[in-house]
Amino acid sequence: MTVTTVGLTLAAASGASAATVSGFQTPYAPINWTFTNSNANGFVNTNGAPASIILTGGDNGSVKSGTTDYTTTAAAAGTVTFDWNYSTNDGPLLDRFGYLLNGSFTQVTNNGGDVDQNGTSTFNVLAGDSFGFRIFTTDNTGGRASVMISNFSAPAPVPASVPEPSTVLSLLVLGGLGAGLKYLNRN
Repeated sequence: MTVTTVGLTLAAASGASAATVSGFQTPYAPINWTFTNSNANGFVNTNGAPASIILTGGDNGSVKSGTTDYTTTAAAAGTVTFDWNYSTNDGPLLDRFGYLLNGSFTQVTNNGGDVDQNGTSTFNVLAGDSFGFRIFTTDNTGGRASVMISNFSAPAPVPASVPEPSTVLSLLVLGGLGAGLKYLNRN
């Protein structure tokens, strides 16, 4: 009597992979962001989300510097990208816009540029990093700066994969085939 053995090995690979979320949604929905003023009376308008948000800086008349921040936590490691459309009546030297990464401010506007500026910014984050946007007013007088942030994308974790139905069916067929061969070989 010949005994035939059918063997099957399943391997599961795990790794840190990330997907990209486009827009202010899922882990980056406005409810998951923190708005903070420090010696400022700025505000954020999220009515355009998930497509865009508008951040407006302070102008409280204090003649002292202040910040208006909108921050969140990176859901995974990867790249953050956004388009920005900035406008101020006060001058870009006095109202500066940029992004925050773990508390460090990177200015993207040009201090000597026009009162209307725009561009695209990209930076990398690790899962758990704090990041977001800031308008820094040097004097809190002369008018506010506003920036529309659109085409935002950021990393999100990839959900654990589930075997395709065809894979599950193949495993069941192979399992049945193996049991059947074992039965035939006994007789």
